[in-house]
Amino acid sequence: MDLDRVERVLRLFERSRAQELRVEAEGWRLAIRRGEGVRTGAGGPARGPDEEISEALAATEAGTVRITAPLVGIFRQGESRLALGDRVEAGTPVGSIESMKILSPVYAEADGRIEEVLVEDGHPVEYGEPLFVLRRYEEPQEEEGE
Repeated sequence: MDLDRVERVLRLFERSRAQELRVEAEGWRLAIRRGEGVRTGAGGPARGPDEEISEALAATEAGTVRITAPLVGIFRQGESRLALGDRVEAGTPVGSIESMKILSPVYAEADGRIEEVLVEDGHPVEYGEPLFVLRRYEEPQEEEGE
């Protein structure tokens, strides 16, 4: 077992809001779980699933889409750093998540403009954590009689 690797995983877990982490590698296994009442690194209480669902619904109803982290790791913006007002198309890479030294791309789920950048390059993220908020493009409505 490589203690340096275990320490890096522990530091990543400590900075995240994840409640549980399991890692298995050749010849060793590590499982970490937070106790009840643990606070996040931001100092506030951990949000429950109901709060996250209601936030996601509110964003969708307001004509926005949240681009979320597909896994736990370190967010990397890549070559083209997105800023407020930038246009993106569905399927466009908006960054990547580095986990276990592997970069996994994160794609825009819809066409739109960046309304909020919620995470900075190099910051740890957890699964499902919002990274960007997109304002969907308004589809032009066809006039009657055409």
